[in-house]
Amino acid sequence: MAKKNNAQLTLFNENVYEYFVLLSPSDPIKEAVDGLKDQLHALIGLEDYNRRSVAHVSLFKQRATSDSQVLKLVKKVAASLEPFTIKLAGHEVLKHGGVSRTLCLKIEDPEPINNLMALLDPKPVAKKSYRQTSILDKAPRAKKVIHPHITIARNIATADFDRIEDFTPFDYHEEWLCDRITILRRLEGSTGIFSPVKEVMLG
Repeated sequence: MAKKNNAQLTLFNENVYEYFVLLSPSDPIKEAVDGLKDQLHALIGLEDYNRRSVAHVSLFKQRATSDSQVLKLVKKVAASLEPFTIKLAGHEVLKHGGVSRTLCLKIEDPEPINNLMALLDPKPVAKKSYRQTSILDKAPRAKKVIHPHITIARNIATADFDRIEDFTPFDYHEEWLCDRITILRRLEGSTGIFSPVKEVMLG
């Protein structure tokens, strides 16, 4: 028997999409980050995916068969929030073991973004249990800690990263009023560019 394609719903044969929900900075900030990518490329060379990537703050990704499934959640959360300011506070480095590094822009106060993420992806409420616990019971898995940032370049080989002698050019400071959530999508399993679905305004 032929294997089922995970990128298709077997019952209705509908396409399954990968949705990417994010915060998009102002155009001047996007242009400035492109400039930082160019400087980094001149220093150590960057892969095409790093040079093409547009500046953003990632919120979450979700698979769904229609825009409405994602829009319903995002619209509900967006309606409950007021616009807030996001301040960029220079560069920071994320280490991935000894293999690679990510150079990004630090967010001065990530709390409003973390609150937004929590509303979009709430922690499940634990149900009260009356049975006796056992040492064999598995401890609940901790929810992944989110570290909002704007990536300049990711997965830079450590040997290449160590060639950067001066990080001063990457200490970029700016701010923008975040007043919307951006939703993109692409066919699940593809490596193509995400296409815009909608911008949902806050408030």
